[in-house]
Amino acid sequence: MEVVGGAYPYVGGDITSGLLISRIYEREELSLLIDIGTNGEIVLGNKEWMVCCSASAGPAFEGSGVKHGMRAVAGGIQGVWINGEKVKVETIDNQIPLGICGSGYIDIISELYKNGITDRSGVIVGENKRVREGEEGKEFIVVPKEESGTGEDIVITQVDIENLIRAKAAIFAALSILIKKSGVEWEDISKVYVAGGFGTYLNIKKAISIGLLPDFPVEKFEFLDNASLLGCQAYLLSEKARDITKKIVSMLTYIELSTEPEYMEEYLKALFLPHTDLNLFPSLKND
Repeated sequence: MEVVGGAYPYVGGDITSGLLISRIYEREELSLLIDIGTNGEIVLGNKEWMVCCSASAGPAFEGSGVKHGMRAVAGGIQGVWINGEKVKVETIDNQIPLGICGSGYIDIISELYKNGITDRSGVIVGENKRVREGEEGKEFIVVPKEESGTGEDIVITQVDIENLIRAKAAIFAALSILIKKSGVEWEDISKVYVAGGFGTYLNIKKAISIGLLPDFPVEKFEFLDNASLLGCQAYLLSEKARDITKKIVSMLTYIELSTEPEYMEEYLKALFLPHTDLNLFPSLKND
């Protein structure tokens, strides 16, 4: 999609499409739009104003840069539950497991921490028969080779966990900066729209439990499915949509995170599960 009236680094067609579909630009209430990909693109605002930024999250949530990662397609592990030595997985289209997609990785990190297999920094510390030493240090066997469609164990490694925690920290730190710079409070936000390749399969509660998403009631979240494609279709087929796109771009104020001294501070705070400041996650305090 052409970005009319100017462009911002790493914030362009995808997020413009998301705004067109979510219609944040015409709503009274304050809303967040989060597009989770290699760059986590985020918008905060309403019909009066909108601010946006882009956090370099890396490709881990899109299945790249992690040992057994894959895109959200048939055979991708999208849901995981750990109970002691037992692991239950759910795959897209109920196919034999071939790898792990973004939503699956979020589930695994949440479950590993919940079961004491990792500590708050994501380090594998717990005793479990599925934990072993691998080529990159410790790893956890999610699906043994006898049950996988690849003929090998499907695992999450310590390096994978570190990459994923860095990715979630980058996104949450960006959210924190937008909140601070806008002079609003977390509780002022009425709605959170989630876009991105794995949005349809994302378990909101588990995404909150690792500190990827803010600690809001599940009802506040809404998936936009493939917002980029839907926005492009509207733009191509409707002159009114093209006019609205111009309005959207003119309303946006871009915050460059690389020049924000507070961003690194917020990023470092978010490198824990769920965060160093547990007051931001009151629903998890007693878990």
